[in-house]
Amino acid sequence: MKYITKMLFFILIFQFQNCGNKDYPDSLQSLKTIEIKMDFLKGDSPGLQIEILDTINLEAPGNPVLTTVQDIAFSQHFFLLVDRRQGLLKFDNKGSFLGKIGEKGEGPDEYTIPYAIHLDEKENVVLVADWQKMTVISYSLEGKFESTSNKIPGHPISFYKDNDTLLVVQETLNGTKEKPRQVLISSIEPKTLEVKNWERPLYGYHSNYTHIHPIPRILSRVNNAILFYMPINRGEISSHRDRDTIFRKQEGRLTPEYLLHFIGFDNTLQLGISQVVMSDSYAFLHVVYDYRSYFIVIDLENNRPLIHSRQLFDQEMTHEIIPKPFKGNVYYSIIRNEEGIEERNPMIVLYLMTFARN
Repeated sequence: MKYITKMLFFILIFQFQNCGNKDYPDSLQSLKTIEIKMDFLKGDSPGLQIEILDTINLEAPGNPVLTTVQDIAFSQHFFLLVDRRQGLLKFDNKGSFLGKIGEKGEGPDEYTIPYAIHLDEKENVVLVADWQKMTVISYSLEGKFESTSNKIPGHPISFYKDNDTLLVVQETLNGTKEKPRQVLISSIEPKTLEVKNWERPLYGYHSNYTHIHPIPRILSRVNNAILFYMPINRGEISSHRDRDTIFRKQEGRLTPEYLLHFIGFDNTLQLGISQVVMSDSYAFLHVVYDYRSYFIVIDLENNRPLIHSRQLFDQEMTHEIIPKPFKGNVYYSIIRNEEGIEERNPMIVLYLMTFARN
């Protein structure tokens, strides 16, 4: 009888712990493991072949000075760019400044911290996620203010088009072990800005830090599956983390899909992933180890790393340089001029990227 009582007690404890974590899939086991060994980074890597298709120089006369490029949306005849200091800017495809859309400020037709944008040419609007105000603002492509949404539950960091539904990805700031920070999802109608909030969070975690995403790539479609990754600092920024997870979004929930496992690294040194960009069957990782940056290409179909590099376009890896999907198998990177002391605007480089799978 005592043995049965003890067994029941441990079963209840186990169930209670799992109930507390049921909305937070970070604690679950991933289906596929991708091992990234220290020997892989030390060894020779196959050559990364890049074919440059086009460059857009943003240093044209009359262009405003750009500090940090937060997000970009491309159209056939122009593109929109969010700069952390300047706000939402419109350029032609040669890089000449066409005008500013909206203004920074506290008014209902202004944004405080423009964080991400969504271009809807069908409705002739651009949506701006205001991280500070926790709202979405719409403007016509000619720059006219259209509307402001009601306040949403979290701070918006990304838009994602899921078939015909536009999603707004949000984060909450404060969190404790008892009440973790959360990643929230709402759907929004681009024309009316009507927001429908999901009943429960997509993801929850405990962290003492706010991570500012330079260019948000939270949700990605890979092999017809929607995958999710968000770099999260749970402890000290200089801490060592040899495991991380990429999740699959499934029926409004996240389930672990890939476990990224770093093997053979010195656990007294800083190790972590600062950014993941996913496209087609590849994931591009910006990994920091011992305060050095590495660019790693992961083959998601075969669950293995393919290529590593310390540089891309002969420059050290940064959030702006890491490849981002443009269209099909074309990618783009933001390249800054490293020569001289004078601060200059960057270039946008569009290119094809090929590498051997063997």
